[in-house]
Amino acid sequence: MQARIVTTAPDQVAADAIILPLFEGSRRIPPEAASLDRQLHGALQDLLKSDHFRGKFMELAQVHTLGTLSSRWAVLVGLGLERELDLVRLRNALQHAGRSLRKRGTESLAVVLTSPVRRKGAPADVARAVTEAIALSNFEARALRTRSDEAEGRLTSLSIVGLDGGRPAATSVNQAVALAEITNQVREWINLPANAFTPTIFATKVREAVRGTGLELSVLELADARRLKMGAFLAVAKGSDEPAKVIVLRYRGGKKGGRFLGLVGKGITFDSGGISIKPAEHMEMMKGDMGGGAAVIGAMLGIAQLKPAINVIGVVPTTENLPSGKASRPGDVVTASNGKTIEIINTDAEGRLILADGITYAIRQGATHVVDVATLTGSIARTLGPVATGAFGNDPRLMSLVKKAADLAGERVWELPTWPDYDGLIRSDIADIKNSTVQWAGATTAALFLREFVEDRPWVHLDIAGSAWQDAKELKTIPLGPTGAAVRLMAHLAGLLAKS
Repeated sequence: MQARIVTTAPDQVAADAIILPLFEGSRRIPPEAASLDRQLHGALQDLLKSDHFRGKFMELAQVHTLGTLSSRWAVLVGLGLERELDLVRLRNALQHAGRSLRKRGTESLAVVLTSPVRRKGAPADVARAVTEAIALSNFEARALRTRSDEAEGRLTSLSIVGLDGGRPAATSVNQAVALAEITNQVREWINLPANAFTPTIFATKVREAVRGTGLELSVLELADARRLKMGAFLAVAKGSDEPAKVIVLRYRGGKKGGRFLGLVGKGITFDSGGISIKPAEHMEMMKGDMGGGAAVIGAMLGIAQLKPAINVIGVVPTTENLPSGKASRPGDVVTASNGKTIEIINTDAEGRLILADGITYAIRQGATHVVDVATLTGSIARTLGPVATGAFGNDPRLMSLVKKAADLAGERVWELPTWPDYDGLIRSDIADIKNSTVQWAGATTAALFLREFVEDRPWVHLDIAGSAWQDAKELKTIPLGPTGAAVRLMAHLAGLLAKS
């Protein structure tokens, strides 16, 4: 998709549809769109006066211009109450509008920004939010259908009207297009069924995606994992006939000996729970258990585009978690690559096992700061739902940068505790630690387990078990399906860490 900021008057902008976002309770068309309404002989104002459009969040009203404007359609989009609008909600409202219009065959869009909307952030941030919203609306979860009654088109161009942010805003628009398109690629991967996205296919798709980016790719095979004594990773991998892999991407943008960011993502391409098998209901959704690993790959692709002055390594241990005669059993004790012994209480707590060896690998490669991301616990999904990502860490400064990166990405992150009061929950009677425990504090327990492998490096754990997939129709957030959570967050984090 192409996107740009234009100085053209709204009634002169050529597009299939021109969008005017309005707050709930608006009774008059704002000055920025007065020329639109004049050309339409007051039709937009009549919608407000007659209460046919009230500005409720994500409400849409579409008016055909009948040739009176350079745009074929004029579309009012509800932003809800002004006091509730932030750039996350602006993204969601515009993404909903873009998706709805795309399904009606729209290819080119313009968005008119009024002064109350512009005041919600710096020009570059507002430009980023608008651009990402429209670009993200190109994702379609039904990509594998052979027939569809809906339009199959794509939004190909965006004009932003009424924003004067100079070069920073223009740069922000270009970066936003790139990051949104990468996020959509990750969403497509997560949406694929497990038979079409094995660890081998994952590695192949990464090889294709990084071609020409300057990123360095290496893929560790099972023999390499054995040589590196990745006992925790291998304990999960041995239950499946599909060969497991560790995908490693390197970006060299910083000085030798400087800060080195390690991104580690959970790449379970299907999770049955292993011997501790999951209930059959909704097990098909476990195709998305590689969402953290896919997010790391997406972030690395984004970093290659943004080119921050820092070295970054992305590590994705990827395997299936299946029950078989070779699978690990509850009660088994395995040794991770850092030498710690782990009692496996529940084979469905496998994500933290593979992340443990992934984190150790990133540190041995020189990572000075570590962020891991995973669809890790049902606990965080029950706590935050699909609206926010749970964050845990050991370093306030890195956590602060993660939160700033989330703001840039238009994602909500909520920090949860890793107080020492919880430490006893991972203690084992026969090993150094155990991988699962009581039913409560599950997300914190998983984070404490991972903390055992960061070797006092500044570290943040992002649990995206809720935010990686939006399936709550009652919530007016990102459209249903995979969200690409944490892709843009981690890409922005690399830049913030380079400058901090």
